[in-house]
Amino acid sequence: MFTKLRLFYFLLFIFFVISTLPARTALSFIPNSVGLKANGVSGSVWNGSAASLFLRGQSINNVEWSINPFHIFTGKVGGSVVIDDSRAEIDGSWKAGFDGTLYADDLFVKMNAEHIEAFLPMRNVKLQGNILAEINELAFSQEQGPLALDAKINWNNSAASIAGPMISLGNFSFLAEQTESNQTRLLALPSKNLVDLKGQLIVNWPSTVNVDFSLTENVPEQLKSTIAFLKKGDDGRRVFQAELPLRR
Repeated sequence: MFTKLRLFYFLLFIFFVISTLPARTALSFIPNSVGLKANGVSGSVWNGSAASLFLRGQSINNVEWSINPFHIFTGKVGGSVVIDDSRAEIDGSWKAGFDGTLYADDLFVKMNAEHIEAFLPMRNVKLQGNILAEINELAFSQEQGPLALDAKINWNNSAASIAGPMISLGNFSFLAEQTESNQTRLLALPSKNLVDLKGQLIVNWPSTVNVDFSLTENVPEQLKSTIAFLKKGDDGRRVFQAELPLRR
């Protein structure tokens, strides 16, 4: 009984030390091989902030975080994060499993559309506008890809270019979800726009993206020559269907 009591007080002491450990000190223990550096760090491990974080050549500014220790009892580490960077704003809850799976819920993301160009399945595409994502649920594994997804994505003041002039398109809304067959689907929602876009994009992790979109011929003048090369469906809409490599 005495041994168990001593063990309890020892674990309690370790928890106290960790919980009061300054974030700057904790970050100094991270191996250089991880490639994580931080500037302007303040607060503790559980509630802290950093003026900037650098990870493998990418920088993020104005980061605040909190960690809820009770998530440990569920086999995860988690809390909340607020990022106010010039390229992206993020605010919400996160968890990370010991198996490497990342979870998020009630997460709000705002970013410039140009920052997703590198992940598009088609090259030479330029984007403009604001991406607003409201993520109700997300579970992502590096090996298996998305495991769960429920989000709404708005692309406001959108504009795009494919090796040509930038063309304003209006505002688009998409539903992002995980299907019963464990595919990730991005579904275009009805909207009054310069382009009447319908269809979906299916991600087959980790290799391909199936694109199936259609639009009417009533488009801005700059687009008419482009869509003229698309197949015309039975309903008179121009159809773009393709299987493209997944860039990640």
